[in-house]
Amino acid sequence: MKLIFATLFLFVQSLAFSAGSSSSIDANKEYLKAEKLIKSYEFEKAIKALNKLLTETPDGYTKADLYNYLGYATRKQQKPNFEKAEKYYLKALKINDQHIGALEYLGELYYETDRLEEAFELLDRLESAAGKDSEEYLELFEILNS
Repeated sequence: MKLIFATLFLFVQSLAFSAGSSSSIDANKEYLKAEKLIKSYEFEKAIKALNKLLTETPDGYTKADLYNYLGYATRKQQKPNFEKAEKYYLKALKINDQHIGALEYLGELYYETDRLEEAFELLDRLESAAGKDSEEYLELFEILNS
């Protein structure tokens, strides 16, 4: 009888463990790798890495962070896709309407696509979210006033 309970216990434990780990990748490690690719201007590789992470449970980052970086890499790649980048930024902001990275980068996209009114609206939102002294606010302010 004890053997049956022990076997059942081990079986249930293994099910619980496998349910909690949907894949074998280290999501945080992969996110940091994608971040490094972006910083080294390897945008196409970063996009592939970030897309893989969309199905993972965030670890050390948020889904909004993923969509923000997808937007950034899509906008900065050799052949920018502004429409797709905008959709990624908007997804990030739908998850977190105060995401300062997405607010700044979407403002830059609006500037790059001659949508200045929308860019200045995002500057106002960025001021509310992060303040006038934040790096993100100052960078977007400089771009819009150059």
